[in-house]
Amino acid sequence: MLSILRHLTALSEICLRIPRQIVRWLMSAVAFNPKLGPLRHVFTTAMLYVLFAITLVYVAAPIRGYLGDLTMHDKLGYDAERWLATAIYDPKGSFVGTFDPRLDSLRDVNYTDSAIELGNYVANPDHKSIPVRDVPEQYWRCLSYHEDRYLGRLLNPFGIDLAGVLKIPITTITYSIAARRPTLGVGGSTLPMQFARVIYKTPPHANESGIAKLRRKLGEWWLAPVIYRELTRGGDDTLLKQWAANHIWLAQRTGGQPLHGVEVTSQVVFGKEARDLTTAEQFVLASAVNKPIILLEGSDRLNAVRLDRWRYITEVRARTCAKKLITDEAEQRKIVFELMALAGGPPDPKVKPKLEAALERVVPDQVKRAEANPMIRANLLLPAARFGIREEMKQSYGFGWRDYVRGVTTTFDIGENLAFREKIDGRLAALNTEWASRINAAYTLDPKKVSADKTLPNVIVVAADADGHIVRYYESGETAAYFGSLPARRAEDGVYDPSAESRQVASTGKMLLAIALANQGRDTGESRYSDLAAPAQGLDTCAKGTSQQSRKAIVAFACSLNAPLINRGAALGQVPIKRLIDGFGFTMPPAAATGGTPPSTAVVLGQIAGSPRRVHFMSSVVLASLIGRGARPVRPPTMIKAYDYTQKGQNGGGIAAEARPAIIPKSLIRPGGIGLIRTLLEAPLCYEAGGKSYGTLKSIAKWCARRREDLRLHFAKTGTSVTLDPNATVDTWATGGLQFADGAAYSYVVLVGTGTASRPWAHDLHAAQIAAPLLEVLLTDLAGHAKSTPRRDLLPAPRIKSAPRISKLAPAPVTSKLATSADLERSPSAEQLRTLTSN
Repeated sequence: MLSILRHLTALSEICLRIPRQIVRWLMSAVAFNPKLGPLRHVFTTAMLYVLFAITLVYVAAPIRGYLGDLTMHDKLGYDAERWLATAIYDPKGSFVGTFDPRLDSLRDVNYTDSAIELGNYVANPDHKSIPVRDVPEQYWRCLSYHEDRYLGRLLNPFGIDLAGVLKIPITTITYSIAARRPTLGVGGSTLPMQFARVIYKTPPHANESGIAKLRRKLGEWWLAPVIYRELTRGGDDTLLKQWAANHIWLAQRTGGQPLHGVEVTSQVVFGKEARDLTTAEQFVLASAVNKPIILLEGSDRLNAVRLDRWRYITEVRARTCAKKLITDEAEQRKIVFELMALAGGPPDPKVKPKLEAALERVVPDQVKRAEANPMIRANLLLPAARFGIREEMKQSYGFGWRDYVRGVTTTFDIGENLAFREKIDGRLAALNTEWASRINAAYTLDPKKVSADKTLPNVIVVAADADGHIVRYYESGETAAYFGSLPARRAEDGVYDPSAESRQVASTGKMLLAIALANQGRDTGESRYSDLAAPAQGLDTCAKGTSQQSRKAIVAFACSLNAPLINRGAALGQVPIKRLIDGFGFTMPPAAATGGTPPSTAVVLGQIAGSPRRVHFMSSVVLASLIGRGARPVRPPTMIKAYDYTQKGQNGGGIAAEARPAIIPKSLIRPGGIGLIRTLLEAPLCYEAGGKSYGTLKSIAKWCARRREDLRLHFAKTGTSVTLDPNATVDTWATGGLQFADGAAYSYVVLVGTGTASRPWAHDLHAAQIAAPLLEVLLTDLAGHAKSTPRRDLLPAPRIKSAPRISKLAPAPVTSKLATSADLERSPSAEQLRTLTSN
């Protein structure tokens, strides 16, 4: 044991003696060597700088990395995560753009061009990039070869490169000679140093002073070891590669924001996802680091620079990667030939033809700008829908939705929805002109007349297909009122609370009474209900009076008569109606808690509360029952066809428990009652008396299914919310569903209003005058959509007549013939298509 201790002591003495001997020799041979004359000062300075570089790389960097990681772990993760953008794709997978940073629910993005000081914290200008999970391998190989080929090796074990530090004095001398004035040189910035630069927005400037450059370099040396330690924790460099793919500046739009990250740059430059890039294209993007691609043309001088830079990227840097990194000669030649083809000129920003056509139609003067900037493109192509998409994500994930979602695919065609928006805008302008005398001075229906003195009420026109996918979406504001009122969104996490909703659904609530009556199974369309406000004559019309008479159920629903339906609802009982209110997710009025308003009265008068999406959901459940899908779960209408999750969002991570609960229609609607539901709810469109149309939707009676060969089914209900003044209009509603002869089926909701009794926007205007004209525009548009997307799978199977029984003793008739497979597969007749089959 003593022998081992002696050897260890001797070894430690040697370790201490050798550096001391080296320093002593250097001091005597260089610093205090009179033979060197004045040069000894130069050699001494060089020697000290080399010692500084070695100490910085091998002593200071690891210590700083380990200690800094203890205090900056959370900060680094936050600073990187808040820069990740959310991508938007259309139903065909075409890249539309990215969310504007200003739409982030967590207001932690500095989208200005300058730093903002918040106490001791400085919020630097931010970028947005689409995160990648699987980094393109050849991109990483080429990037690390050009920018940091010794990372993790002897010369750069902790994020600071020894050769780069030693290079600074040499470049300082050469730069100073070239500039004929003292100029601080540069050293090779490692990838962790570049991450520090781009995350904290400290890029070098052409007019940067020597002191500013030195301060910036010291800051990068201070952060680089911490970043490297954080990104290679446990020897796993996955995070390091992801940062390299997400945060580095690769392209510049002329006069605009740069593009950061391989995903968004590949979408704009090559029109494809990063995972689909060829090896040559990966080399090009990796070679654009510190020489970003210039996307758009400009002046002659700029165009020359643009072309020269592109050729330098493709012919020099990218080809170097091909020659140094690809060992297979055949593969190398293939890549070089592809690079030669690319070198002809920088590509224009890539946009799918349909999206480009939509931009040219809607904003012809901003097409080039939008093509090169995915954020601006999304803003222009999704003027209102982007707010709805964000709100839907917020209702699922709360304010932190960005942590779980890296991309969404919309349910609707972007170009078609933009064209639909133009149609609604045009109809609103016409309605504003027609009813200007009845619209309050502070409001307008014409989107072009919105000003500081005039605002639009909430205008919502939304339709979804039989699967709940929204195919048409129109909103006038930026609050996404379709998804619920602002007070019902919890302040602490942003999740929508249906029980806090205050918007009354008006007479659309009568749909619940129709369902309750159908479930009981005692009524028909001819059933008589006592009406205390009936006219002396014309009981089959919508006339009102002061006498007590009995009126038909179909008349009461067609004309939305309150008195007879209140009486019938009270006789039906409160329990079955309250069950439907709760089952569909509506909220009883506050007075009900103290026994003030019974459920039957609340649904008839429309005093129950629910968001427009909830009313739409009710119609989609009714539609599912009427087209024979009562056993399948139905979810609330959605704008998001598919999510592209982050690693944190995989397997349902982060979804709020109350997000998108499903309803099985037959659990609320008795299958045997769908005939009565159809009779009562198609009455507003179809009811006639004496050859004349009556009902709240008589203005669009031509959309009654019995009057159109292309319709199998159409039900609808309107409603108008008012204040204590029955002529003060708060909301006008229309909701329902329809199925075309080719099987395509849609539910819809239309709303114009403020949702607040204290803010009526018009007087003496009702759903028939406002909601019905907008609904007609929607129905016409859906007819075109149905032709392009038929759904034969939603049609009932053709009925097969059973063959007559033949006695065993009687011979079969000679003329009899068995049904062939062609007979069984024959398309149903027009009459069959128009007949609703009952379960």
